[in-house]
Order: sequence, then C-alpha cells, then structure tokens
Amino acid sequence: MTVDDYHHLARYYALRGITGTDALAFCAVSERIATSGLMGTALDLGCGSGRSTRFLKALSLDAVGVDVSEAMVAEARRLDPEGAYRVYRADERLPFADAAFDVLLSTWVVLELASREALARFFSEASRVLRVGGRGFFVANTEAFYAHRWVSCEVDFPENRAPLRSGQRVKARLMPEGVLVTDTFWSDADYRAAMTAAGLRVAQVRHPLAGDADGAWLDETRVAPWVIYEVERPR
Repeated sequence: MTVDDYHHLARYYALRGITGTDALAFCAVSERIATSGLMGTALDLGCGSGRSTRFLKALSLDAVGVDVSEAMVAEARRLDPEGAYRVYRADERLPFADAAFDVLLSTWVVLELASREALARFFSEASRVLRVGGRGFFVANTEAFYAHRWVSCEVDFPENRAPLRSGQRVKARLMPEGVLVTDTFWSDADYRAAMTAAGLRVAQVRHPLAGDADGAWLDETRVAPWVIYEVERPR
C-alpha cells in the first residue's frame, strides 16, 4: 500500500487486534522470544497503529515503534500515550544508532516493498540497527496464503492466481474490517538473498499452524499462511 492508503485507513488498522489468523504469527514470535530469553531494547519496524509495539511491550521489552505514515503513528500515540513512536522515511536511514536494538520485529511490512532495491535497503537498515547477537523476526505471507481460505483474510482475487511471480502485485481483504490491500509477493529466495546481502543470517524459519482445538479455523490447521524468518547478525 502507499502512504496515502495508510493515511485513509489508519483508524481501521487501529481496530485490528491480535486475533484470528494474525494471532498465529504473534504467538510463534512470543514463544521464540520467551524461550530465547531475549531482553532489552526492541524496534517495531513498520509499527502501523502500534499493535505490534504494544505486543513487544507486553513481553517486557523496551520497545520503540516506527512507521512511514504520520497518520499511523498518530493512531499509535493515541492508543498508547506512554509509548515511543516515530515517523521515518523509507528512502532514508532509520533514526537510530548502529546496533541500537536487541530485538527487531517487522510484521508484514516486506509486503509493502515494491522493488528489490527497496527490499535490499529495508534489510540493510534492519541489519545496521540490530546488535551483534540480537534477533530479528520478519513476518511475511507464504505463497500458499494466496490460494486458501482464512479466518482473518479473503484472497480470492484474479491477481492471486497461480503461479505467482516474485515481485508481482497481489490482493487481500482484511477481515472483519473489510479493508482491501494491494501488496507485493516476494519469493523465499528473494527474501533470503536480501537478508544475506544485508549481513543477516537466517537462524530459523517457522510456518505456524493452528491446533484443531484452538478455534473455528478454516485452512489454518493444515496450511501455513505465514512465514517467520528469525535472523541474527553473526559475531
């Protein structure tokens, strides 16, 4: 989506909680942060209206949220007046020193990057602000996401017909808000290449599924909608 799209949709995103299909990704990240014993400072890169920043704070991390949209950051500040939120420009360096963060989280932001150059710049800056030995978590859609049925998203659009090509435009409708978004699909190979070029090592890749007893799921129990890349800066 464009910055203008975010300006008009900020209030809708403010209403979107950590529930349904989205919760699978957040639960998986929470589990890894807990089992890894990660503590200290955290950056929510592409925080939107702040739900992922508040998520990090709930895990006892000293979290800062940044986003390219002033409207989104305004909503984050409204919902979390005591929180730390900043606006940044996607074509500039992040407003933080090198190795400033122990943990970095970015949820679905890579889908908004429309070129390989933007993807490379994004991961390069993420690598720069992550300390050596720190951990980064990047959440993206799997290719299967665009071909199945989900509790929190509708994806039956002509743009999503297989086979998907890395870098092509795709669509999804976020439910129950009914917000239609146009994003970019990137392949696993392109994600890994951009991360490696930025000096990040992929430590683990997770494809979380829902348990049958967890709720009224659709395809979430047998097909993973999300991929989570856990990365680190090697010593």
